[in-house]
Amino acid sequence: MTAALALLCLAGAALLDILANLLLKASDGFRRPLPGLAALALVLCAFGLLGLSLRAVPLSVAYAVWGGLGIVGAALLSRHLEGLRFTPRAWAGLALILGSVAVLHLAEGGQP
Repeated sequence: MTAALALLCLAGAALLDILANLLLKASDGFRRPLPGLAALALVLCAFGLLGLSLRAVPLSVAYAVWGGLGIVGAALLSRHLEGLRFTPRAWAGLALILGSVAVLHLAEGGQP
């Protein structure tokens, strides 16, 4: 697997994770089963793409990117969809997550 394809799989895994979290919210604690089941299906697909990305990306980097992008993406989407207002500390927290992922990637040699 090429590095570009691995990163594409990783980005897809993060996107599916974000969508799954939004569906989980929409399921209202699984009171609405259809969004809940769709969320579970998307999480399984996300894990599948994460697993494929591990062919070319170290586990530490892949998991950090997947988790970090998932957290930041879900936070930004919930902010947009639910009208949440972030404090400067919240913005700093999101920046620290992204910065931590970047530092870990560089510590692993920046590959791919």
